[in-house]
Amino acid sequence: MLLLDITTFELENSVKVFKRWEQVEGEGSPEGLKVINQWFDAGGGRIITVYDVESIKDYVAHNFSFTDLCHVEVFPVVGAEEFKNFVFKCMESLNAKKSLCET
Repeated sequence: MLLLDITTFELENSVKVFKRWEQVEGEGSPEGLKVINQWFDAGGGRIITVYDVESIKDYVAHNFSFTDLCHVEVFPVVGAEEFKNFVFKCMESLNAKKSLCET
C-alpha cells in the first residue's frame, strides 16, 4: 500500500529532527517499508515522503521516533493510472446495472 506522509516541524527543531533522522536511517527501515521518494520543502519545516508499506505497523515502527518533534499527516494514496482504471470499472458496472433497471 502506498502512503503519502507530510511531516511538519518547527524550524527551531531542524537540527534535532535531522540528527534523529540520521539515527533512524542508520538503524535501517523495517523490512516491510520502502521509501519511494522524498521531498523537502524549500522554505523549510516540511518533508513529504511516499512510502510503499506491507502494513501500517511497518510505517508506525519507522516513524514513531519522530512523534515528539514533528506533526505527521499520513494518507493512503493510489497511482493515477490505477485510480483511473478503478473508476472506469466502477462506471461500467454502474452503467450495466442502470441498463438492467431500464428494461
